[in-house]
Amino acid sequence: MEYAQAMLYRFHSKNSPDCLMLQDLSERIFKVMHRELTKEGILLVEQLPGLIACLEEAIEQDVELRSQANQDGPQVDRLGQRAFPFLALLRSALKKQDPVVWGY
Repeated sequence: MEYAQAMLYRFHSKNSPDCLMLQDLSERIFKVMHRELTKEGILLVEQLPGLIACLEEAIEQDVELRSQANQDGPQVDRLGQRAFPFLALLRSALKKQDPVVWGY
């Protein structure tokens, strides 16, 4: 039996805990932030406020859409829940004025 291999991305900032995410979530978050997800990269300190704002806005929109949807079915794959560790990393990196780097 053959299994599909999903890439695991490790996001790191000098003075903050690492954040590990699978490729699907990483791609979703980077799409929200209007960024291309490459195998390796860096988010500069001066970019972080805008990226945080984009992600927070997308999470708020997701919450609104879910509150308007039918409440009978199970709520799965909430963006805010899945993106929280990455958002916490971005906020911490901004506070400590460190860039965020990643690779796999």
